[in-house]
Amino acid sequence: MTDGRILRDRQSERLATSDRLASHAELGSVAILGQTKLVASYPTKVQAFFACSPMEVDGAESEGAIATFAIDASRTIYALNLGTQIPPVGSQVILHSCGGRWTFRYDG
Repeated sequence: MTDGRILRDRQSERLATSDRLASHAELGSVAILGQTKLVASYPTKVQAFFACSPMEVDGAESEGAIATFAIDASRTIYALNLGTQIPPVGSQVILHSCGGRWTFRYDG
């Protein structure tokens, strides 16, 4: 195989993957639960990017059952706050994927 052919095949695979991921957005936005955290210096402006750790929700799926949360502190996601207030460190927020960036809204 030539180098050009290899590069075309790789590009084709990436485009196919991108198309598959984009098709899910038609069903609704991609969202995850996250918890804000301090990495270097916590933002002092409302509309800024905040460091967040992704979280998983666990527990029995029945009415009135208590949920438990697992925080993946080893990963950091930076998400833009679209709200009107600065979330305290450790706030649980719902992160939405929007145009390749993560966003959330915190209004207090």
